[in-house]
Amino acid sequence: MTTTLTTQPALASTTHPLQRCGAWAVAILADRPEPGAVTRDDLDTVAARLVDDITTVSTQADNPDWWKVLFALYPNAKPTHASRTRDAVTLRPLVADLFTPDRPHPHPLPCTFCSAPTEVRWAKVHLPLFDTVNALNTRPPGSAGWPVCRGCRVAMWALPYGAWVTAGSATVVTCAAPAVERRFAARNVTRAMRVQQTGFTGLPADANAEAVTLAALRAHAADAPVDAVLWSFKNDNQEPWLRVSSTRLAIGRLLVRIESDPASRQGWHRLRRALARRDKDSGGYAAVARTLFVDEHGSADRLLRALHHQFTTAPADPVTTDAWRRLARTYQEEMYGMNVERLAPARRLVVAWIVAERNPRGRFNEYVLAAGNAYALHKLLMEAGARLLRDGGQPADLSGIAPTLLSNGPEGWRWRAQLFFEVVADLVAAKAPIGRKPTEDDADDEVGDTIRFDPHAEEVYA
Repeated sequence: MTTTLTTQPALASTTHPLQRCGAWAVAILADRPEPGAVTRDDLDTVAARLVDDITTVSTQADNPDWWKVLFALYPNAKPTHASRTRDAVTLRPLVADLFTPDRPHPHPLPCTFCSAPTEVRWAKVHLPLFDTVNALNTRPPGSAGWPVCRGCRVAMWALPYGAWVTAGSATVVTCAAPAVERRFAARNVTRAMRVQQTGFTGLPADANAEAVTLAALRAHAADAPVDAVLWSFKNDNQEPWLRVSSTRLAIGRLLVRIESDPASRQGWHRLRRALARRDKDSGGYAAVARTLFVDEHGSADRLLRALHHQFTTAPADPVTTDAWRRLARTYQEEMYGMNVERLAPARRLVVAWIVAERNPRGRFNEYVLAAGNAYALHKLLMEAGARLLRDGGQPADLSGIAPTLLSNGPEGWRWRAQLFFEVVADLVAAKAPIGRKPTEDDADDEVGDTIRFDPHAEEVYA
């Protein structure tokens, strides 16, 4: 019996990250609020747009940047292959054939993405990060490709419009809040149009997918807490790869608090400037946004580690060190519910022990060496308490914080890191003669700078 297609929706949004991003791109290009609202007429319009754009860039002699984007995602497809025809009249029908409507078929297969019936089968030639045509054991028996309905075929080639793309890779986002996904895709659709017109040279050099994602999360922070997952991939014929990074559920609250608290906001701004000086290639905006994402194979708490690196060579400017301390506090409190005041006894003990020496630099260096190690810090706290007691002082009671501060694992490291930030900031505020004198770079940041969540400035989120 022949299966009819009239009851099937024109486009469905699935849980597959690439198809989902492409579906959002189709909805935005069709000026619809969501993929489910896309009609068959809309699909015709978007498909015609794709045919025009692909044919135009693939027949130009100078290999524009948008063609490089398409080549990176679909290197073996007829419209992008190095041996493709450069004649637009010949190439156009080949491109259009990719998106022809599904016809009724007596024995259709369910679409790999949305389960709609289709007779069209695609493999890696047209699908990023899918198996080659030789990997028949992972597909339906006897099939030369994965079944892909027309809506999903259009979505998979609209993908570069909704993704954050470079000349060699792409990044998509998945989030429990559809509004965040839509905002991310909408920003990238605008960016894709600029790339087609002016190339990558016309875009800010230090923007990245993390910055655009944070801006989208901040815009919807008043909604239910959500996390976001970034899927970055490369699909060329040499070394394809996939990398996954994510935020935590508390990211929205953290962004709101950074923006609303002047000290935390200033710490964020100055960390961005410090990272820009250290990594001139990626830029400060991109680098500081990346600190809030956890790579699946990398270390967590990149923001704390970035601050720790800055504190080990901390400037003598008390404004900067206090701003960084406050930023770390904000992060710890929102992400982990840390009560930083519990560190007060240990903080006072270490600071008092360091400044009691006529030349405190030596003791500070001892603390730096012990600060990150539970056993070494335990010995140092015992020595500091005993020394202050012999000198007539009254050591603080650490019984309430010691089990947490000196524990092994990530939690203990976070508490020890925060103690280090507190101690350094206190020493700098007390003008303890430990490090170098302030320089103009330490104090030239504007106190009133804010995190720029302006939707028109998402590429330079800071």
